Amino acid sequence: MKPLVSLLWPRGAPGRHSPEIRLGAGASADLELNEIVQALTGGEGARSSFVMSVLMELGTDRKVIVYRQQVIADLLEDHRLRERLGEVLPLLVRRRQHRDPLSREPWSVTTVARRVAELERYVEVAVRLHRALTEAEPRGAALLGLRAHLDELTNAAQFKSLQKQLPRLRATLNKVRSVTVGINVSESLEPGSATILSISPEVIKGPASMLGKLLGRDAGVRGITPLHVTDWSPRDPLFNDMRNLIEKVVDPVARAIRRFTTVDAGSFSGLEPELSFYLNGVALIRRLRKAALPVCRPEVAPPDERVLCLEAGYSISLALQVMSKGTDPEAVAATSVVTNEIRFDQEQGRIWVLTGPNRGGKTTYTRAVGQAQILFQAGLHVPASQARLSPADAIYTHFPRLEEEQLGQGRLDEEAKRLARVFKDATRYSLILLNEVLAGTSAIEALGIAFDAMRGLRLLGARAIYTTHLHELAARADEINAGTPGDALVGSLVAQVDEGTDPEQSHHARTFRIIAGPPRGSSYASEIAEQHGISYPQLEQLLHEREQVTKPN
Repeated sequence: MKPLVSLLWPRGAPGRHSPEIRLGAGASADLELNEIVQALTGGEGARSSFVMSVLMELGTDRKVIVYRQQVIADLLEDHRLRERLGEVLPLLVRRRQHRDPLSREPWSVTTVARRVAELERYVEVAVRLHRALTEAEPRGAALLGLRAHLDELTNAAQFKSLQKQLPRLRATLNKVRSVTVGINVSESLEPGSATILSISPEVIKGPASMLGKLLGRDAGVRGITPLHVTDWSPRDPLFNDMRNLIEKVVDPVARAIRRFTTVDAGSFSGLEPELSFYLNGVALIRRLRKAALPVCRPEVAPPDERVLCLEAGYSISLALQVMSKGTDPEAVAATSVVTNEIRFDQEQGRIWVLTGPNRGGKTTYTRAVGQAQILFQAGLHVPASQARLSPADAIYTHFPRLEEEQLGQGRLDEEAKRLARVFKDATRYSLILLNEVLAGTSAIEALGIAFDAMRGLRLLGARAIYTTHLHELAARADEINAGTPGDALVGSLVAQVDEGTDPEQSHHARTFRIIAGPPRGSSYASEIAEQHGISYPQLEQLLHEREQVTKPN
């Protein structure tokens, strides 16, 4: 029998279960992956590490990506298949195997009972999975491969024999549900000698209530006193007699299941995290679509094209945060999540300098880029109406963090070190996401370092985005392209604002739309100051109200 089919990895796929992690340090937090992981686990925290490992592997093999995309497509198209696989999911739990103790003497009654339960679960899972996939019409290689495996398994002579014998073996075990003990008492009514009177398939219950007797609910064997939990001592002769009797009943079962010691009752357990990953992935797609947010199966482009193109792209973590609020989260999401065209390619540009007002959507846009790339390479749908992406061999992020000062060094040193590490590891096939890098120094110093970094990115040729307040850097994109060799054009993106028609209006409404275009030349710092009440007119008024200054006549 061939090994069980994996739903994540086609047979012979290069790099299967590779321990290599291709997300740079801190990328999980920078890209808010925990929000996505929670959605892909269905709230089951125990699955989080598995889902995170799948996302962080960044599979680059087109065969693997398409293999996974086909599973998603099959599950999306067939709701009955989703339901039936979801019903089997709780049974796909790894259980401890007890084959070795049964292959030799002595064996324990508990071991036999557990092994029978494992084999029953194994047969039930195989039959139910086989039925679900036989009644469905999957087209993807993964589910077709699993169905073929189950065809072979369930038609094998050993499986049929096991399936036939298990009900009889269970019936034998069920004969031992209670033991009746008789105890002789002395003339002074002290307990004396004891013996086992019978072994019964009936479970002994405590005394019935008066209401139970009146309503006829006292069926079955009942005691006179309440049931008590007793710790039997293995040295007690009565205990030894009881154990020997039960072993005689169970012995035929032990001898029967020894024929099936080669059956790996836990062989389906590996499907549990994989199937959960897909079922929750499909549930997430359906949830986003219900909220009128676009989700699509991305086209896999060759790595050499180094493209990342999304129509109506958005940050999935933002969408999840929005949907978690309000009485009608779907309606809220449809009106609160702004979509943007996201384009990294040969014609438009592979390296972007993104500028614009504070809280204008720049960081969210940058996260959306990284999230889409990760979901794509995990074989999942991406948040967009249409998408075409090339696999990235790694994703490097550099987002603001709490200052990590070392002795004799400041924030600029730390940021420069982090930026240097990116260039030490990245290749032309990487995706590099820089958010407010070099914010810990003056604009003049930052511009010089950032200008060299952008030239380095063009020379490298990787897809990259640099979110910054250095508008001068965006304005020098043509200078960088003209003065640095490379096939990755540097371009300018800007976060739009609604200027309004009132010339007296000082506020600029954020639209959260990002478009290609020249920098606006303003960081809108005055708006931030006004929002927090520290613009000069506001400070002047405050100090007058506090009578700290005298109003001029």
